[in-house]
Amino acid sequence: MKKISELRDVIENYSAGFRYFTNLDFDKGEKLVGQSLTDATFENCYLGIDFSQTDFTSSKFIDCNLKTCDFSLCNLTKTVFENCVLDDAEFKNAKIENTILINCSCYGQPVTLNAETGELENSKDPLVKELYDFIPEFSESVDHTNDELVYTVYGQLSLELFENITTNEQLNDFAKRCFDFFNLLGDRQNEGIDNLLVVGVYEGLYANKKCNDIARQLLYGRNKDVYEYWMKNGNIRADY
Repeated sequence: MKKISELRDVIENYSAGFRYFTNLDFDKGEKLVGQSLTDATFENCYLGIDFSQTDFTSSKFIDCNLKTCDFSLCNLTKTVFENCVLDDAEFKNAKIENTILINCSCYGQPVTLNAETGELENSKDPLVKELYDFIPEFSESVDHTNDELVYTVYGQLSLELFENITTNEQLNDFAKRCFDFFNLLGDRQNEGIDNLLVVGVYEGLYANKKCNDIARQLLYGRNKDVYEYWMKNGNIRADY
């Protein structure tokens, strides 16, 4: 394998049959546009390259810093990014069918690649995504830095719901929608979800009688039973 000192050396080595590249350091805005690098592996590389229109089908980037890399219009079908830094990386109009991101980050936050938009977005726990979809105004009010931490996000919701109930004279649509969502989750009769609702949300409401009264009014069936049981027997006793 020829020693790689310039980007054209990568193409020459690839054309000669080499598929494994390690410890490359090109971060001055170099360009490697419209090439074919299928089935290649890049490991422990620092790359700030314009890769646009390059075919990376079934390739791998492992333990790489890919800050500012441009993958626009690339073919990333079945490409794997593992333990990679993707600050300001661009994936506009790339082919991302079965593209996999494993433990990748952007500005220190875990990220995934949106299969529909081709944009990097913070990783979300499935129950966090469901919450944001059901109550979009809550999604708009948070900074999304903890989207992978389900108890943290539901704790933020509890704080916002508590403030909403205690500062408004009348019950509003936001509060109603929150309890509609709690009923939807609770109806799944899943012990883990019940614990999330109790610890993540309900315990933040128990200390206020108005919150309790509204919760007992809007929760139904087993959801109301779960709320009342832990209201009376949990770590935080209610003012009821």
